[in-house]
Amino acid sequence: MYLTERLAVSLGKRARTVLKADKEKEEIIVYGAINLLQTIFSIFWIIVIGLILGVLYEALIFSVSMSILRKYSGGFHASSPNLCIIGGTISAAAAGLLVDRFFYSLSFTATAVMGMLCMAVAFITVFLKAPVDSPQKPITSKKMKKMFKKDSIITLTIFSIMTITLCLLYNTNNKLYYLKIIDCISFGCLWQSITLTDRGAVILKKADSMLKNIGKKGGNSIEG
Repeated sequence: MYLTERLAVSLGKRARTVLKADKEKEEIIVYGAINLLQTIFSIFWIIVIGLILGVLYEALIFSVSMSILRKYSGGFHASSPNLCIIGGTISAAAAGLLVDRFFYSLSFTATAVMGMLCMAVAFITVFLKAPVDSPQKPITSKKMKKMFKKDSIITLTIFSIMTITLCLLYNTNNKLYYLKIIDCISFGCLWQSITLTDRGAVILKKADSMLKNIGKKGGNSIEG
């Protein structure tokens, strides 16, 4: 059993005792606790690595944008919660470094065009692929699938409006951090849309296997 699951089960048992709940309510509490703890651990490590690399805000904005879209669109699932956290931290840190060291220096026109292309690709991919469920928790209801696809498109629409607003704000006062936010949101949506594709899943599966092997060679499994 993974660390997050052990903690969640412990919390569930304590909550059941305090609330005098039945087994079904305990399972609901455990499920919610797992998601909450995984989110907390993910944010914690992104903050730590972001601070070390000097890209805290960029990594967080990228991660939040990707996570919000992922909530509705689904996508590739790592083989364990710990690997999911590690993979998310690495991708957020890498995106933060790219934005801070390279894309940040591009012109406003280049940033705006790149942002529009990223969002366009995300829209098309989400429309064709979302939602992508997992073998462990398949979505069997057609109504649910339509709802998740609709919510994914609405989410992308909101992010698009945000990037357009940031473009207008930049034209008003030329604050360069607006360009960073545009890049982070656009790349977050693009990366999440890539995880919906078959090719993206193959790449991420290989990365997942590589991280798993590194953990085994190190003597301490990063799965548990």
